[in-house]
Amino acid sequence: MAHDLVGAWGLESWSLEYEDGRPSEFPLGLAVRGMLLYTPDGRVSATLMGAGKPAASFAYAGRYDVRGDAVYHSIEIATDPTLVGVTTTRHIAREGDVLTLSGPDFHAGTGRRQKVVWRRLP
Repeated sequence: MAHDLVGAWGLESWSLEYEDGRPSEFPLGLAVRGMLLYTPDGRVSATLMGAGKPAASFAYAGRYDVRGDAVYHSIEIATDPTLVGVTTTRHIAREGDVLTLSGPDFHAGTGRRQKVVWRRLP
C-alpha cells in the first residue's frame, strides 16, 4: 500500500467533521490549493493554503509509515509548533486518482475528525 502513495497529490478539500453532528468546517475555506508529497524512502510533506488568501496556510513535514489501511505521519517540522512530535493517524481510501485521508484531529478531545481529499498530480 505504501508504494501506492508515493508521488505528488493536489489538494481538493480539507474539512473538519464534528462528532456531535454540527456542520463541517473548512479551515482554509472552500477554495483551497495544496500539495502532498510522499517519497519512496518514507518522507512526507504537506502544504495547504486558502486560494487567494496567502496568509491562510498550513504545512508540515516528517516521516510516514503505512500499516494496513492507515498512514501515520510523524511530524518533525510544522507551521504550528505544537504539532512537532505528534504522530497523526489517517485512514486511507482510494478511488482511482483520488486519495481521501481521514482520522482524528491533531489534538485529542476536540470532538472532531479531519478529512482531506487529494488528487494524484501528473
